[in-house]
Amino acid sequence: MRALLVCGVLAAARLCTCADLLGDWIAVVNANHADPVYARVQLTVKNGTVSGSWNQMTVQGKLAGIKLQIVLLRDTVPMGTLTGTLTAQGCSGEGQMNGSANEGSSTMNSVTWSLTRPARPPAGGPRAIDFEPSTFHGYYSASLAPVLHIFPGDTLRSRTFDASGRDADRRGPGGNPETGPFFIEGALPGDTLVVKLKKLRLNRDSARQSTHINGRTVTPAYVANAKYDQEYTVDWTLDSEKGIARLTHPSEKMKNFSVPLLPMLGCISTAPASRASYRATELGPFGGNIDYNQMIEGVTLYLPVFHAGALLTFGDGHAAMGDGELTGTALETSLDVEITVDLIKNYATAFPRLENDVFVMSIGVAGSVPDAIQFATAQLADWIKQQFGLSDSEVGIVLGSVAKYDIAEMVDPQFSVVAKVPKAALAAFK
Repeated sequence: MRALLVCGVLAAARLCTCADLLGDWIAVVNANHADPVYARVQLTVKNGTVSGSWNQMTVQGKLAGIKLQIVLLRDTVPMGTLTGTLTAQGCSGEGQMNGSANEGSSTMNSVTWSLTRPARPPAGGPRAIDFEPSTFHGYYSASLAPVLHIFPGDTLRSRTFDASGRDADRRGPGGNPETGPFFIEGALPGDTLVVKLKKLRLNRDSARQSTHINGRTVTPAYVANAKYDQEYTVDWTLDSEKGIARLTHPSEKMKNFSVPLLPMLGCISTAPASRASYRATELGPFGGNIDYNQMIEGVTLYLPVFHAGALLTFGDGHAAMGDGELTGTALETSLDVEITVDLIKNYATAFPRLENDVFVMSIGVAGSVPDAIQFATAQLADWIKQQFGLSDSEVGIVLGSVAKYDIAEMVDPQFSVVAKVPKAALAAFK
């Protein structure tokens, strides 16, 4: 029996050579009941000496057979000591880490950890993937199982329900049912997910809307005195050839009223932080029910990543919508959606950001319009500083002279405000 064990260890050692430790890894560290901490790791091995990087930390250690010992250093300060066993699939073990590798903590915590290889994209370069959704979710949460794994650079073609759970030929539950979630390979907490809205196309010729102006957007006196016609049917006919929407059953005074079609996504989101779960009618730093009427074809959206894979969802198609979604609904319809995803590693936006051909934009989400303005403005200022290397005084000059604001959402649990700057004004900076 002892001979068999020895032979097994020797065989494992032969299978797991120094070459098996070389290259890129994804580390996952678990401490107590805290959320897992992720890191991008790159390792080299020479004569049993291990070196490399662990996010912003330096790795020093030794590999003896299948036994790995490493120390993590920030500058020259020890941040963790880990031991593990190498296999053909990866490495795992135990150890101590300074505040679970969070900077600023001096507490050493007992942890378990593992290394796995990052997924490799299929040969042949980025793919175009058609995905027919069969399940939809009425909330945002990291607990939802991914429906598909895709890679940065891939293009995804799919479709959405409208807010009430209808599309061109099906009916499901209401409450902004979401398509997804889609697992983006390589996305880790602290990254930014890039979503390019390449096509947003109507897939039916009808939409619905409410007539009641939301009480958050008018005075109490208006709410008390308003006499809405409960029999008024607000169905819209969508004429894609002419590019307009008109009322299907208009009153005499509304028979010549029409609005330009501008298909948009009301909802797009990554999974919210930690174990949080939100209804699909809500919004926050993760995105969600943003309801910004410039979330249209041609826009690039930047979303913070809080969980491995990002877990992207989208839904709530609109044929057109006024600022703020004053009646609590837009021209609610369903869309065919084509997006391309990408990833900015090791840089996290605090709230969703956008850009189109004309503007760079930052979305602030809060319980009041003033707070939402503050979040939007602060993030836009940080973005310009980071992108162009400007001082605070220089950023103040830019924003004070050319900044613009849109009220995106006024009727959901949170308000959202968009701060934006024309790209033409930024062309002076390299």
